[in-house]
Amino acid sequence: MSAELILTADAIERLLHAEFVAHIGYVDRRGLPCIVPISYAYDGLALYGYSMLGAKIENMSANPNVCAEVDRIRNAADWCSVFVRGTFEHLHGEYAVDAVERISARMSVAAIAVGAPAEAARTFVDRNRGVGIAYRILITEKSGRSSVPLEDMPV
Repeated sequence: MSAELILTADAIERLLHAEFVAHIGYVDRRGLPCIVPISYAYDGLALYGYSMLGAKIENMSANPNVCAEVDRIRNAADWCSVFVRGTFEHLHGEYAVDAVERISARMSVAAIAVGAPAEAARTFVDRNRGVGIAYRILITEKSGRSSVPLEDMPV
């Protein structure tokens, strides 16, 4: 059985840029931990998200200390995982527009790459015709582990 590998800073950056789904962890108003998946875009400093107003946004607004995990899993023996901690922030005006454009572009590229239907290229907010809240998680800490070197994992 091989030991886990610590990902280098470069490998962490490559995985965060390559993937588009993260699991966000936050504490709700009752003090209970919650984890939810999001589509995201990454710029080297922050994860950008776009969501309809609901429990996730309300709870992260109340307690902005959050974490996220991004994974690439081929099977139970071949996986890479990056963990980040950061601060949740609402985005407004041109910053919100920029975030939504980043996420939309990322989802479009990902949908095309895997041959997904056109609907997969649209954001959840757009598909549900809701009012969206753009946000970012300004990253304060990053770490990563892997069962195999990242270059051995398929994109």
